[in-house]
Amino acid sequence: MKRGPLLLTNALLSVLALLGAATAHAADLPAYPFVSTSGKAQAWLPPDIGELRFETGAQHTDAGVAGATLAELSAAIAQVLAEHGIPDADIDSSDLAMKTVELSKPAADGAIRAHAVARHYAVRVRDLARWPGLVAAMLARDHVDSISASFDRTNSAQLDRDLMAQAAQDARANGALLAQSFGRQLGPATAIARGPLERVSAPFVATQPGHSRSAQAAPAAGSYAVPPSIPFAQSVTAIFRLQ
Repeated sequence: MKRGPLLLTNALLSVLALLGAATAHAADLPAYPFVSTSGKAQAWLPPDIGELRFETGAQHTDAGVAGATLAELSAAIAQVLAEHGIPDADIDSSDLAMKTVELSKPAADGAIRAHAVARHYAVRVRDLARWPGLVAAMLARDHVDSISASFDRTNSAQLDRDLMAQAAQDARANGALLAQSFGRQLGPATAIARGPLERVSAPFVATQPGHSRSAQAAPAAGSYAVPPSIPFAQSVTAIFRLQ
């Protein structure tokens, strides 16, 4: 019987703690009605610039011979690029660190290890009419591998700004329509983010699907062919006050 008051006190403290936690959570809620919405804008446009990336390399049991062979391969590649109208300013190259590799079988001199060296290239092609011939020339060369390609537009920064403005307008229009459906008017925005508002947790924001270039299915094209169009997209999520 003597333990009754202690148990009652503990129970009372637990209830007070729960009430305090609920009050703290309620304090995080906005003091105004709100609506969260998203907007998006996208466009498919033909590219006007491409980048071709590849590597060339050599290996030999003599490090000096491996380096000299790489220099010869690089000179030949520079000639091919020049023949296809690629200026030096549009060629970025970097040497990868020389490494020692184990040979699958001993070399003629009995060596079981060789020195391998490689050079990585990133070549910007501003005249896409030259693209097919350049790609064919690279594919035909020995000691050229890890070929990959990407495409863009030279005005992509302005395109992204325009699409962002359109996405913002779409978000406001969606918010206004949603507010009107419940007999309210859309007020000013109180939180804005590109894409979903990932840092604002529920129940403040209903997560909206994001839109990005990687999420779009590209038109069918060959492995290295210039695609007829590439996607550009922007999305916006916002929280608006309701009036």
